[in-house]
Amino acid sequence: MQVSWKFLPKEPERAKKLANALRIPTLIAQLLLNRGLEDPVRAYHFLFPKLSDLHNPFLLKDMDRAVFRIAQAIANGEKIVVYGDYDVDGLTSTALIYHFLHRLTPHIDFYIPNRIHEGYGLNIEAVKRIATKGFTLMITTDCGISNCEEIALAKNLGLDVIVVDHHKVPSNPPPAYAIINPKQNDCPFPFKELAGVGVAFNLIIALRRYLKGNGAWDGGEIPNLKAYLDLVALGTIADIVPLIDENRIFVRYGLEVLKQTERPGIKALKEISGLNHRLNCWDVAFRLSPRLNAAGRMGKAGLALRLLISEDKEEAKSLAGKLNELNQERQRIEERIWREANRMVKETGHCVLANPQWHPGVIGIVAGRLTEAFNRPTILISLWQGQGRGSGRSPNGFNLYQALESCAPYLSSYGGHEFAVGLKIMPENLERFIRQFEQLVNSCEELNAQRLYIDAEADFKEINLEFMRHLQLFEPYGLGNPEPTFCSKPLEVKQSIVNERHLKLLVSQGNALFEAIGPNSPYFHPLPKYIKLAFTPYQENWRQIQLIKLRIRDIMS
Repeated sequence: MQVSWKFLPKEPERAKKLANALRIPTLIAQLLLNRGLEDPVRAYHFLFPKLSDLHNPFLLKDMDRAVFRIAQAIANGEKIVVYGDYDVDGLTSTALIYHFLHRLTPHIDFYIPNRIHEGYGLNIEAVKRIATKGFTLMITTDCGISNCEEIALAKNLGLDVIVVDHHKVPSNPPPAYAIINPKQNDCPFPFKELAGVGVAFNLIIALRRYLKGNGAWDGGEIPNLKAYLDLVALGTIADIVPLIDENRIFVRYGLEVLKQTERPGIKALKEISGLNHRLNCWDVAFRLSPRLNAAGRMGKAGLALRLLISEDKEEAKSLAGKLNELNQERQRIEERIWREANRMVKETGHCVLANPQWHPGVIGIVAGRLTEAFNRPTILISLWQGQGRGSGRSPNGFNLYQALESCAPYLSSYGGHEFAVGLKIMPENLERFIRQFEQLVNSCEELNAQRLYIDAEADFKEINLEFMRHLQLFEPYGLGNPEPTFCSKPLEVKQSIVNERHLKLLVSQGNALFEAIGPNSPYFHPLPKYIKLAFTPYQENWRQIQLIKLRIRDIMS
């Protein structure tokens, strides 16, 4: 599908005013305006985020109630269990709370459900087992907000439940002792898009503040919460939440902690992932996270959690090796499902595909690959043991969660958000679900055009090392803060080198000459002598010389 360029509004006067206020290039000011940052104070805090900019955690509804109950359990020697989800966000949330509480009480444990046999969230049998072991307080992380029946059972069994979650709150919330979730309608916390680990970190900040005020560390060393930001960054990046506001602060500082972490498990994971000397958001998302997620996808999430909380170098090294093996097994299964599903899409054109042989822990990754390849929402369903378990992904322009709401009569359960969902369905409802979902997709006009959003037109003479120094302040990039994309004025192609997968150009504008590199595409051929380029500038270090190159996003003749 050919790409159409959509230019974001050009606002030279407002950009110039902001540039003067912050003493930055006008082109950089335009990028800030594109991100809704016209106020100089807000823009400054975006460019130079500080940990002191974090919001007061006690603004989260029920935070005071939750903190008091946890402190009470510690003082009374009660048994506490942290119940977490099996993905990276849930694992890091669980590890974060476990790490902090483990230094305050020996009566702390964790529970991660088996993805294959127990599924997402709390389940009745797990709650019963936890209660019979004498636990009196359960803290859920990255799950629990939809588990009314399970939490009601826990309450009847004498188990207080504190829900720490970030997913959409149902109209009838569970009867928990406390619910900490910024998405509650009456929650005054100003930022609503935290990952589960971000909500958990706010709990730890509040708990430390309360305990410190009550003399918990009189004469002793108060825990430095900055050391926990490696876990917070891991979970935040992996959960693909908008990298703005608190998430941006967590990831900016968390990446620095990750680079220097002394946590044995993360050090071992970095080493086996080949990340000893560098680390950025891409490395976390595509090198570290898949290895942690692989454990959950293959039904062995406990291995990943043990790695994150391990304090023994040899144990950590062994666990990292096992996770790597699980990831390789996951990759083999994924490739088989990808080949089968890709063939089915080409033969049928359907967006919903089902197969009794597909592994339910891997179908979400394949759905994502199909969505990227065909720019269409895709749901894959594994028909194991008499019930369909599905996972879906969607591109921009189609709200997957709202589509499932429209198809709710055919589903046993569902959850997720605009771009990613999970569901359960009985096989007898599958045909009607597919028919209605396909109608919703086919009626969505937004999907028929692939758009590339252009931040601004840039003259080559504006792109220098000083400009790049300011541009780097926009990192880390992600949802809500995409990597900036510029378009050029007409360029002369001085040289082009093409192979099957990549395209390398030498392009000039006046006296300025840049190397431009990107993926090859049939839409680029034949390449004329003069072109317009959509690009993102980046820096490379060559023999201690900083070179500026252009990453090709698209070409227009």
